[in-house]
Amino acid sequence: MSVRQVSAYTVLAVFVVFFLYNGLAFVSLPSLSASSSHTFPDFSHYGPVPTLAAAQFPLDDPHRRTIIVGDIHGKYQPFQSLLAKLAYDPSTDALVHVGDILTKGSHNGSMATLAFMAAHNITGVRGNHDQKVLEWRAWIAWIRSQPGGPHWLDDLSARYNSNSNPDALLKPHIDSKWAKKIPKGWKLFSDHFNIARAMSDAQYAYLRALPLAVHVPSAHAYIVHAGLLPSDPRFPHNDPRQPLARVPHLTLKGKGGENTPALRELQEKALMVRVPQNTVPFNILNIRSFLKDKASKNKKGQAWSKIWRHDMERCAGFDLSLAPPHPKDELLPCYPISVIYGHAASRGLDVKRWSIGLDSGCVYNHRLSALVLGPAAGDGKKKPALVETPPSLRDASAGEYDYVLREEADDDDGDDDGTPDDKDQDQDQDAKHPDGEDAEPRVRFGDTYRGRIVSVSCG
Repeated sequence: MSVRQVSAYTVLAVFVVFFLYNGLAFVSLPSLSASSSHTFPDFSHYGPVPTLAAAQFPLDDPHRRTIIVGDIHGKYQPFQSLLAKLAYDPSTDALVHVGDILTKGSHNGSMATLAFMAAHNITGVRGNHDQKVLEWRAWIAWIRSQPGGPHWLDDLSARYNSNSNPDALLKPHIDSKWAKKIPKGWKLFSDHFNIARAMSDAQYAYLRALPLAVHVPSAHAYIVHAGLLPSDPRFPHNDPRQPLARVPHLTLKGKGGENTPALRELQEKALMVRVPQNTVPFNILNIRSFLKDKASKNKKGQAWSKIWRHDMERCAGFDLSLAPPHPKDELLPCYPISVIYGHAASRGLDVKRWSIGLDSGCVYNHRLSALVLGPAAGDGKKKPALVETPPSLRDASAGEYDYVLREEADDDDGDDDGTPDDKDQDQDQDAKHPDGEDAEPRVRFGDTYRGRIVSVSCG
């Protein structure tokens, strides 16, 4: 390699590092439930979006698998049953979770799940319930740092634990001085609070280290708890303000397709900083739909995954002149990006071509599901040719394995009434289980990969 080439790659590397460092930190926001009428410390502790290397998310190694698990919610025994069914081997398999590992199940189950995740430092993202636990732990530390705080909290805890009607104790016993220090809407001795005060410092450190999203450039994918938006729905999908509507700029350019991987990575990262809704942590943790120009955590409005699919199906590569015949105003100069998520139990297992929802309602005694990827997963990978036109346009069978398995479920925080969502118009309803109802469904993932869905009963 010539000195000129080395210099060029060095400059490019510095540019990418600069973008990573400066472009992906979430805007500092108040905690999820803190009252605006009282000044509180930052209980949320949001951090930047990390990038997983290919070795941390193996897709091509014939001896390794990537296993992404849906919402566990403290159902430790089904989680262990799933790992046993998969013959999970921590020495070769990469295990990832999509958040909400805690609460709603039993307290002991949540603590066992957290102990496992922290002890093995399992890769994952925060769920909205994990976030509440984390905030309670930060609040407890804040209270204990104040004069009289430890005595008040310990005394209240002792009274609560020994009282036959503990809920009746709380209101009269909390004097105005300390009541003002409890953020509006927060409930002392809730499931979230009890996990927060019971977990160890190491477990708190693990939970606090979990990001809101993980980017996997080698798979051209994001892992989040609730969802992402591919564009700002307030504007047309091809508006120049949309990150997928313009090709990122590289100061140093290679020949032919040499730029494509770097450009794809830059464009993928731009989604997290140039789509305003994706810079709001509450959205990443809670979004289900988009309603009246706002991200919403209830089911009314347009499902975010439909917006995602709409844009991804229009990605035609960076050179639109090479795209197949297609109305030019519908095409976008981009490549598709996949999202793996959880959160929406009422939808059940929800697989679209460019998004995979893994919350199949384990906490409601339905099933716990995992997406298994890599050659060792049993489906292998077809090596792609280096072509400019992305799979969204060149693959006529893009929906071959699309399906939805819906389970009735109660909702998170009362925003989902537990009834299955209406049948999507963009689903391939005839491809739920290619090998029969009892078979492990096969799914398409990313440009050319295939995986399978493995699940166990939680009943």
